[in-house]
Amino acid sequence: MALYTIYGRTIQSDMALPELAPARRSVERDGGAASGIPDLVFQRGRIAEPDGRWFDIWPVPDGRAWVRGIKVPSGYVVRYEDRADFFVDLDRRTITCDDDTDSGCPDDMMRHFLLDQVVPLTLSLNAPVLHASSVVIRGAMAAFIGPGGAGKSTLAVALGRLGHPVGSDDGLLLARQDGEVFGIPAYAGARLCADSAKVAGMGQRSADAPIAAKLRVRDGIPFFAGAAPLVRIYVVDPRPSADVAFHALTPRAAVMALLEQAYRLALDDRAALARQFEDLADAALGIEAWRLSFPRTLDAWRVLAHAVAEHFHLGAVAAATGDRRGNGAACKSA
Repeated sequence: MALYTIYGRTIQSDMALPELAPARRSVERDGGAASGIPDLVFQRGRIAEPDGRWFDIWPVPDGRAWVRGIKVPSGYVVRYEDRADFFVDLDRRTITCDDDTDSGCPDDMMRHFLLDQVVPLTLSLNAPVLHASSVVIRGAMAAFIGPGGAGKSTLAVALGRLGHPVGSDDGLLLARQDGEVFGIPAYAGARLCADSAKVAGMGQRSADAPIAAKLRVRDGIPFFAGAAPLVRIYVVDPRPSADVAFHALTPRAAVMALLEQAYRLALDDRAALARQFEDLADAALGIEAWRLSFPRTLDAWRVLAHAVAEHFHLGAVAAATGDRRGNGAACKSA
């Protein structure tokens, strides 16, 4: 079984996961004892039909839930309707995908479900994980959150084309250390729609993500691996704007925006949901949050990327000098 890295953790898998970087250390077993035990193990096997009450994880626009979950004695089962079931065993730290060959879930789709959804859902039981894109600018991280299709990934890639390493595309794990909030990206790679990939200058791809009708791209831009201090969050407004505009969010609005874009698996557990709210509220106290609006034209991305990089830099300078005048409630860039 190969060992890979995701969200700064190790995952051992019985199938190849080409999207992930190999882990630097190996897992060796001697007489049944393991050294270097991975944080998670992914395997394929059969999953018994669970009993109990299902809850909705992700609905589609018409209101139907195409991803559902159910609590079982040792964890959760996540079901992708007519596609695949994943059993998250919290006691054994394993994720098992039902290997029913008639399920209609090819390997590339299974990997998309696993890496971009099931793993962050699993990690969300112990730490906040945001559905966010991110970049690292001069050693500090900026994250972009917002509804699907708002342009988070395209913006991150556009900044990557300017030389700022891209951190996350779909998932960003938050960790607090020495009073700071750090962002830990899932893995190197971005998924873009064909038109966005063309605008961002990303003509190549490494694999398809067919369920999302997106291209998975990795070439031509730098990526960041590891943890970086998360100092600013931009809530991407999906509505078109006449120009690029930044509006500061109140702490309450920032917390609500984070909650809307957080992965949540324990939807049946009020205590777990309360802990997640507290963790996100605590994180929001140390992170500036801004609403970002911009024109919805295909030729505006490079201008937008430059405007965001400049806004981020001015905020960093203001924070370092204690001068907040450069970070007013609203500033605009043509």
